Amino acid sequence: MRIILYGDSMTEYLHRPPRMLVDALHDIQPDRAYEISNWAIGGTRAELVLYRLLYEFWHGRERMLPLTQSQPDIVVIESCAFNNANDREEGIGNFRQIWDQILATCREHAPNARMITYLTIGSSPMVPQERSNRLFFHALPEVFAYRHTWREKYQDAFEQWAKQTGVELVNVREEVKRQEALGVPREHWISADGVHPNAAGVELISRALARAIAGPGGTSV
Repeated sequence: MRIILYGDSMTEYLHRPPRMLVDALHDIQPDRAYEISNWAIGGTRAELVLYRLLYEFWHGRERMLPLTQSQPDIVVIESCAFNNANDREEGIGNFRQIWDQILATCREHAPNARMITYLTIGSSPMVPQERSNRLFFHALPEVFAYRHTWREKYQDAFEQWAKQTGVELVNVREEVKRQEALGVPREHWISADGVHPNAAGVELISRALARAIAGPGGTSV
């Protein structure tokens, strides 16, 4: 089974190759062979995912083929809501339109492929450690809080879009919210920068995606 992952740094953190996802799939279906490519790139917006679905793209020495050539059995695409959130309110309509085009492109250029979308772990509302703040954001606490607010709004917009279109959605963000209600802080899953998954977060995302890939399809983790 040929699987290709698309997304931004949140998916790129699953590694190349995505070792935890491979292990999780083999735990569920040990006798099945998987070929998995992680074609996520940090800083990616939804429209850049659309471009890479349509056209050949080189990232360093890695060649990423368009759907017409790669012909995956399953396409897994992260929402890329964090990077598009920089557009704020005026960009939400465009964000949804780009996702309409992504969905249409997958159906046209890989009609036999199963498309799975996913919402990753939400960013932390807490200001990250000072050193991490300088390294990753170069921003004052109020700027970090502003970014967090818009990331949340864009993830909300994507969840609404997925429900309206009926696209298959793995909602890792919702699982983290359930864990928070049980007393597990969001920071358990993310690094000191307040955004990217740590080892526990990578495992959480990988196992959620593995269950969706191995299962018949659904709307939750």
